[in-house]
Amino acid sequence: MKLSIFGTSEIINHHIKAAKKNSFEIFSICTSNKNSKNIKKLSLKYKIKNIYYNWKDFVKNSHKNNCNILIAGRIKDNKKILKMCVRNNLKVIIEKPVFTSTKEFNEFLNFRKNIFVAYNRIYYHNIASLKKNLSKESLNNVYIKCPEINKKSIELNTCHIISIIYELFGKIKLTNKIINKKSIFCIFETKQKNSIYLNINFGVSDNFSFEFNFEKKRIKLEPIEKLIVYNKLIKKKYRKINFYTPNISKISSEFKQTKLKPGFELQYFNFKKFIKNKKSNFININDAKEIISLCNKISS
Repeated sequence: MKLSIFGTSEIINHHIKAAKKNSFEIFSICTSNKNSKNIKKLSLKYKIKNIYYNWKDFVKNSHKNNCNILIAGRIKDNKKILKMCVRNNLKVIIEKPVFTSTKEFNEFLNFRKNIFVAYNRIYYHNIASLKKNLSKESLNNVYIKCPEINKKSIELNTCHIISIIYELFGKIKLTNKIINKKSIFCIFETKQKNSIYLNINFGVSDNFSFEFNFEKKRIKLEPIEKLIVYNKLIKKKYRKINFYTPNISKISSEFKQTKLKPGFELQYFNFKKFIKNKKSNFININDAKEIISLCNKISS
């Protein structure tokens, strides 16, 4: 199974390692930057023989050689490359968020069988564990912290958080929003009538985090790659004063589950099934539009 790559940023290393782990052969690599030093480094490191600086020739040759395409370059290049790929009926894995405005998705919505959107965090082992908890236990609410630089970063960063919510709950509805210069606070409602509280603070030094409050326990993801389960309060004494501290019953780190970038190996496992038209777990182009639609509502 062959993979051709558009893009030469640092994340390409993670894509190649995960693709090769899933038996993909890296056939070619392309950049629109004729002065790129990265393309030479990557081609030497991974022994990629076919190098392109013209994206049209890259897509044509990929089609001729029965390749699948990874698009992981600049967002502004996505539309033209994706359009040519789907016209040639190529299977594509494209880095999130694809586009930052919902209207840009519209001409691709009929190509859900061709486009696999690379939201790698939905493949975290801890997210799968949380999904099992949600199916078995009663959830009270979810509280999410999102430290962002500014409003423009919501479509680029908060989209990762929304993708996790989408994986766990499906479509959600924005019911309330409080906005000022330094923060945005949103309340969402799931189909199950659970409340999700999303707190975005600009310029704050903090981790992205989730807190799931169940009837009998609390589960935190902080940072997203680390899951902590609290199941009860423990009574302690200090200088004859009673105080209570949450008991930790489980800690799980994504970095201990894999040697690769978290989520990437399972992402390519599912992309391989997607190529073969087998049942797979992934964010399709319609889902990606829904995610950005929510991000646009948050930032507007």
